[in-house]
Amino acid sequence: MLSRRNFVKVAGIPLVVPATLLGKSSIPPAAGQGTEKAPAIKSFSVFQATGNFHRFVGMNAYDKAPKGIKGTKSIVKVVLADGTYGIGPVGYSTADEQALLKLKPLIGRDPFAFYNWQAEKITGVVESMKEYFYDARYSWFESAVLDAIGKLRKQPVWSLTGEAQRDGIDPYDGTLYFEDIANNRDVSIIAETAKKSKTDGYRGIKIKLGRPSKWLPGEAGVQRDIDAFVALREAVGSNFILMADANNGYANQPGWAIQLLKACAPYQMYFMEELFPDDAAAYRKLREALLQDNFFVPIAEGENIRDLALFDPYMQDGIYNYLQPDMHTCGYSNILAMAKKAESFQHIKVIPHVWQSQLGLLMSLHASKIRRNIPYVEDSRYFEHAMVSSGYLFQQGQWFVSNKPGWGVELAPDYKQFIEGKEVVIS
Repeated sequence: MLSRRNFVKVAGIPLVVPATLLGKSSIPPAAGQGTEKAPAIKSFSVFQATGNFHRFVGMNAYDKAPKGIKGTKSIVKVVLADGTYGIGPVGYSTADEQALLKLKPLIGRDPFAFYNWQAEKITGVVESMKEYFYDARYSWFESAVLDAIGKLRKQPVWSLTGEAQRDGIDPYDGTLYFEDIANNRDVSIIAETAKKSKTDGYRGIKIKLGRPSKWLPGEAGVQRDIDAFVALREAVGSNFILMADANNGYANQPGWAIQLLKACAPYQMYFMEELFPDDAAAYRKLREALLQDNFFVPIAEGENIRDLALFDPYMQDGIYNYLQPDMHTCGYSNILAMAKKAESFQHIKVIPHVWQSQLGLLMSLHASKIRRNIPYVEDSRYFEHAMVSSGYLFQQGQWFVSNKPGWGVELAPDYKQFIEGKEVVIS
């Protein structure tokens, strides 16, 4: 139980949750179409646990320092009345007092009733639960619920929510940052790092660009971005997918953006992400400028999409080719709903954004397994110390999804040693 005096850190911020605010609340019971009942939710908890990247990672356009190696992420754990538990990532949302107050009434509820069912499969979220699972302030809770349901039914989440559309799933290594600046090197370190990624088995890399906004201001930064991309292509060869992400590092600099893409386009850029803040008109002008020289570079955007309703303009603008709602923030059902919407637009594919989250990667793998229009997953090569995954295989450049129940993960027997701060338990 969380008392009035409890003062802890959750998701990186101080959290005070008065017990009076977490009392019982009236909420209409959700009713799925199935008749089978699950053990009720007994409690849930949130904690921050340590993890690490596979190597030292540099900075991006907006960072104040390199990412480094070590990190922490918030994890949610849901426990059912029979002792079954599920875990999931909290993402970029905050498990603050308001979120816990909203989620508290789900204790005592049947998790099967959160969904509509048909032929032993989940076909969607019931209407009364959309205010939770389609709202990024609370949708992180669902990941742990789905893990628990999968364990109860002895099925992987992908099998609960769809039919397999592919076996192997293509990832790209998303950890190639400003290694040159972080290590005071030239772009040869970009080439060296890329070769290691290729040796590790990856067949795609997303490189960070955007140096001119902060770390190498002006034309020098534009030229370094170009040199880095060219060095990357020369290092990995032609039969290799390369994406780029500028983290809005070309904001208010359309001339530099055109210069960058005209120089990089001949080296086969699969897509360009976040050159500048979402602006369909600006991207349309960019596309027209490139077409004058017979260049076309697909545009990726949308990692900040949190609301399903806001997804529509991105599809209808005719500008964006890849949409990237964040998996561990938006939640699994929300992402599937977005992918379902995108099926009506042949020029659009969905690639869920994932950063510093092993659980987020696994969730994306399950989604890609059952959605043909999720052709890639973003792999930040981050490892959660508090959990153990099983049944996943990375082979010949592809991930093969676990058939273990839920997400195919368990808490490590000694997981508490990896918790920073306190585990906040709500029951």
